[in-house]
Amino acid sequence: MKFSLLAVIALLFSSQLLAQPEQIFLLRHSEKASGSDPSLTDKGKLRANNIAKQLQSAKPTQLFSTNYNRTQQTIAPLARATSLKVQSYNPRELVQFAGELKLLNGVAVVVGHSNTTPQLVKLLSGHRVNIEEDEYDKLYELRLHGDEYQLIRHKTSFKAK
Repeated sequence: MKFSLLAVIALLFSSQLLAQPEQIFLLRHSEKASGSDPSLTDKGKLRANNIAKQLQSAKPTQLFSTNYNRTQQTIAPLARATSLKVQSYNPRELVQFAGELKLLNGVAVVVGHSNTTPQLVKLLSGHRVNIEEDEYDKLYELRLHGDEYQLIRHKTSFKAK
């Protein structure tokens, strides 16, 4: 009896330690207006709606965004489409956030910035990517393959499909 109880406890803890999201989608916010905490432009709103359509089929289970207007507005259409609550993360604590992401299950979508999104991709997968200040169409998918993440690059659009 003691052995089987210990085996069950060990199995539960080991599955918790091995838990990783099957997929993580990382992207920069859509086109923004100017200012200190700008909102999305009309083009950015169109892109945000298209991102929601594009990612809805992945069946996300968790949504994350920094606490800025442009990132919150980028993920809002996906949150509405999936009825998921957006969880905020601190872009100044990416190492901690990457560790938290690795403990999740399912499919996560993370909206960040041109500097933080590449950093998160690197922390989670070891892959190096770059987003220029004028690029808004890059979408990175990290797909779990064994115990490592494979990087798949996608594009987003602001045009109707």
